[in-house]
Amino acid sequence: MIFLKLSYISQSRLTGLFSLVILWTLSTNTWAQKIIRAPYIQLAKSNSVLIRYRTDQATLSEISISTDGKTFNPSIKSTNKVSEHTVAVSSLQANTKYYYRIHINDQVALGDSSYFFKTAPTVGSKDKISIFSVGDMAAGETQRKIYNAYVNRQKSNYTNLFITMGDNIYCGGSDGCWQEDFFNPYHAGPLLRQTALFPSTGNHDYDNQAFPYQQDDSNMAYYQNFTLPSQGELGGIPSNSEAYYSYDYGNVHLVVLDSYAWGKDNFRIFDQENNIQLNWLKEDLKATKQDWKIIYFHFPVYTKGTYDSDVSGEIIKLRDYLTRVFDEYGVDLVMSGHSHVYERSRPLREQYGLSSEFSPEKNWPFNSSGRYDGSDKSCAYVFQNVEPKKKGTTYVVNGCGGQTAAHRFNWPHPVMEYSLDKRGGSMAIDIEDNRLDAKFIDEEGEVLDQFTIFKEVNKITKKTINAYDPIELKASWPGPANSYVWSSGEKSQKINLRPLKTSTYTVTDTQKCLQDSFEITVNPPLGTTKWEELIHQPFESLEIYDLLGRTWKSIQKEGFIDQSVMDGLPTGQYILEYRLKGKSYTLKLIH
Repeated sequence: MIFLKLSYISQSRLTGLFSLVILWTLSTNTWAQKIIRAPYIQLAKSNSVLIRYRTDQATLSEISISTDGKTFNPSIKSTNKVSEHTVAVSSLQANTKYYYRIHINDQVALGDSSYFFKTAPTVGSKDKISIFSVGDMAAGETQRKIYNAYVNRQKSNYTNLFITMGDNIYCGGSDGCWQEDFFNPYHAGPLLRQTALFPSTGNHDYDNQAFPYQQDDSNMAYYQNFTLPSQGELGGIPSNSEAYYSYDYGNVHLVVLDSYAWGKDNFRIFDQENNIQLNWLKEDLKATKQDWKIIYFHFPVYTKGTYDSDVSGEIIKLRDYLTRVFDEYGVDLVMSGHSHVYERSRPLREQYGLSSEFSPEKNWPFNSSGRYDGSDKSCAYVFQNVEPKKKGTTYVVNGCGGQTAAHRFNWPHPVMEYSLDKRGGSMAIDIEDNRLDAKFIDEEGEVLDQFTIFKEVNKITKKTINAYDPIELKASWPGPANSYVWSSGEKSQKINLRPLKTSTYTVTDTQKCLQDSFEITVNPPLGTTKWEELIHQPFESLEIYDLLGRTWKSIQKEGFIDQSVMDGLPTGQYILEYRLKGKSYTLKLIH
């Protein structure tokens, strides 16, 4: 492998420095040059992304970038020809949209307005992110309809992450199989060219490998086709394996596991308690400080779909080891596939055994569906640090992204709030600040299940202010416009007040599931001053309000109080605020 770094100062409207790092393997083909695998996005960070694509003949890796889709920087290209192109674009701005074009022989080969990506928010940022989650994507009409249903519902809203639950293909695990059943179908829509892809492996992804199946097999098409963050380059503890890894995106920590193959220590994750992958998982979860923790892998730990988690010895051991770790480290959401149905639990804790051992009173901290849609007992799940036993892990089986089937015996599993068979679908997950919304969208575009989780809401805030001082109050959760109900009548997340007396203000959601309280202690009102007593008082800035808090005068420059300051004010009482030498003064005024 040869490594080359090319740097330049942009001559276009772009700001900053772009660096394109191009990695390549040598190829000697001499056929006509064209792109035979369209671009897909990997290793998305706040300041860089990786763009991969394939040409039928070795050619120079060449790409150009734009922030407006009109003015592109001069294309930069490698000095050696390759057919597998892996282009790292760096020195970018966080949470920013960039258009790109791929060139062959100095001519644009791909790059209309649908070819763009968005860099990740800075780690810890509470900006909204959207995730497309799908598993067991057997190629065909159902796969196509599921994908289109998600894209159509998303409309122009950007999808930040494309994640898979394994069994990405069913046609044998070869490179040609990947092209026909994964890349071609998903390149038919916008996500692969725009959205960062972070897959996981399933048993069918190993189909063309010799038993026993080994992680990180360089001859396996999965590991050849993807560049994954094994060295902790996107956050998390280095795994030194592309079979399992972790990454940070915004305020979310995501962990990918391999629940099927053997690791470098010749153990699978469930073979014994002391194995490389399981030890790494514990270390990684212990280290993260992110607000949200999401884990995904192929084998489900609870299911009564096309597999039975009470019968499969592998799943029984997997559940026994993993669910204890998830409880210990406060994992919020676990997603899997393998069972070709959709199942979703309530937040669950301490359920390590068979389904017959499940106790709603012990294992379900919430008596709610979590749908948060106004139906009976549907309030969102609320996690509070002061109530550690009122938390749990929500488990989702999403193994119907193309491959669907009927359930087996003893359906549904008792830990599940919602179960559905013989129907395909995907999950749309939105996370903003302390709110997570997840929806199961079926192949017809209908939302059949949904749940919402909030963290650290229902707050009681105490503040002390002087009479007539302004104060801003803000609900502790994000939500749509007009979804807030304040005791003072407002409907936005933030309100501004000037309380005249000690008061308590509350804000609830329209579903009456959440409530913040603000206890505002107001110091006694100021004595009344005639404005004439302030003649010649200097100020650096000055504002005059009436007793309802409406602004009548605002002077943002130095001056002295005189008749001109009071001109235009009707007779009455006002609040005058002025700043002088870095201090603020407030007076009740008669005019």
